[in-house]
Amino acid sequence: MRALLGPLGALLGIEAASIKDRMKRQAVLWGIVGALSLIAVAFILVAINTALAYVVGPVIAPLIIAIAAVLIALAVYGVFHWRDTMEAHRDAEKKRSAEMTALITTAAITAIPLILPTLRRVGVPTASAAAAIYSLLQSKAFRRDD
Repeated sequence: MRALLGPLGALLGIEAASIKDRMKRQAVLWGIVGALSLIAVAFILVAINTALAYVVGPVIAPLIIAIAAVLIALAVYGVFHWRDTMEAHRDAEKKRSAEMTALITTAAITAIPLILPTLRRVGVPTASAAAAIYSLLQSKAFRRDD
């Protein structure tokens, strides 16, 4: 087993180094893209401010831009808040479903000692019949999926 650890470690080390290099390149790329995008946004805002200053005046133009930015920020916040709420509802439903499954499983396991005396009287035919029904149901379920 130890003989395999050396080559495996070397393979993973090479892979980790290539991933590290790729991540560095991606970080540089996205850093440059982000910086240039900020410059572009600044120049666009200056152009909008200049155009609005000619139309409504130099005092009102920045206020219009600020109000528009606040409204856009509120809209983005509202969308993300709505999505988080929907995800929380979905997670709560999954949790409720898992708890219900655990409760039913616990009830079934708890009921086994109560049912065992009855099963002993009925005997092996009940177990074989249950196994046959289970296998039939499983084979039908697999055919429906195809």
